[in-house]
Amino acid sequence: MLNLIARLMALGADLSSRAAIKRALSFMGESEADELVDQVYVSVKNSAGRSDFSDTPVEKRALFLPQCLRNPEKCEAKLTERGYSCMKCGSCVINEIIEYAEALGYRNIYIVPGGSMVIKILREVDIEAAVGVACYPELSEAVERLMGYKLQAVPLTKAGCVNTEVDTEKVKRVLSLGLRNSGLRD
Repeated sequence: MLNLIARLMALGADLSSRAAIKRALSFMGESEADELVDQVYVSVKNSAGRSDFSDTPVEKRALFLPQCLRNPEKCEAKLTERGYSCMKCGSCVINEIIEYAEALGYRNIYIVPGGSMVIKILREVDIEAAVGVACYPELSEAVERLMGYKLQAVPLTKAGCVNTEVDTEKVKRVLSLGLRNSGLRD
């Protein structure tokens, strides 16, 4: 992925939007698959926004996790107006991620059924930055719609609408960006 982005940059390609990336990939003869466009777009936006995100105090950050990480057979979470309320039953990785985020000082943690709820929540809370975990199409759409927020996106390692997976260590690394004094590993 980094080689592809480096090639695009060497050509002076506009990487500011999904449409521009799609045109640049087409010009290079690369696949025009939406998944590749989303991967490049999310990677570029993560790189561009990492410093601003890192400079944001943890109390001004939020974490958005997708409900598809839940274990549908064993999950005890209850759906509320702001997403699912984790009961910390331990049947999925959500509990581990939430406990790590809380240890860092995150207080705005949401398990959401989709991107529209993220927009609704952000309108209601005083947040400057957010970490989002989702599939590439959802992340790409969120990055486009949430201009003005300092964002970091972590893609699922196994997508789908149920029983998805994420690299929890990667989520933890992103959550701790800029929080070196937290006492937890960066």
